[in-house]
Amino acid sequence: MLDVTYLWAFVLIVVFSAYAQGFMGLGFGIIVMAGVAFTPWDLERASVLTNILLLVLNSTIIFAGLRDFRIDWKLVGLIISGEICGVPLGYWFIYAFGNRPVFRLALGIVLVIFAADRVFRPRLARPLPALLGLTAGFVAGFLAGAFTAAGPPLALFIYSRHQNPAKAKGTLQVVFMSATLWRLITIILFGKGVTLDLLGISALMIPAVIFFAVLGHYLTRRVSSALFEKVVYTFIGLAGVLNIVRFFT
Repeated sequence: MLDVTYLWAFVLIVVFSAYAQGFMGLGFGIIVMAGVAFTPWDLERASVLTNILLLVLNSTIIFAGLRDFRIDWKLVGLIISGEICGVPLGYWFIYAFGNRPVFRLALGIVLVIFAADRVFRPRLARPLPALLGLTAGFVAGFLAGAFTAAGPPLALFIYSRHQNPAKAKGTLQVVFMSATLWRLITIILFGKGVTLDLLGISALMIPAVIFFAVLGHYLTRRVSSALFEKVVYTFIGLAGVLNIVRFFT
């Protein structure tokens, strides 16, 4: 299921991903899944471990940014309404197909789209209609349920509504948190559950996740993000391409 031979690699991926989420406001789940895709780990079980750590990570970033964040609670409510349906449907997808080639193909496509989103994300002249929050929430919920990655649709929608980075980042973290919590509840009620082994591994990693998430959050004020983002999204894009190629070879 989760061969301990690859645990050291998972720790490195988690540390890097926690820093990335603290620094950029998103990316943890998709970076972890991109890395785990190169191992023989059970992707559904790996996603549960990622889910637990993501819950801690979201909480840490929200706490660290309390003084800076501004949260649009009306927008949060709309997005969560979409996530309610999207998250269970996404989790069903990884539950049913997580260890089949078709899932790795889907993961590869999502990784490529995630990387391309950052490069080619359109600059919208006008804010997207608020009611599109339901659609964005559903799509993001599905991606969160299947791949622990809700980033692109939510980022596009929320940043179109708020030019203020503090308000956008704060709102993003709250809706990420809600999707993560709902996914965990879905796993416990309808999936394979959360085992003591997963909780034990999570407990060992939590201090590092908190430290590097906080470090990334505070360095956003002092370090240019351009080079770091290029590294992150290049890794995500390459991981996606390799998963697609593996499906056809």
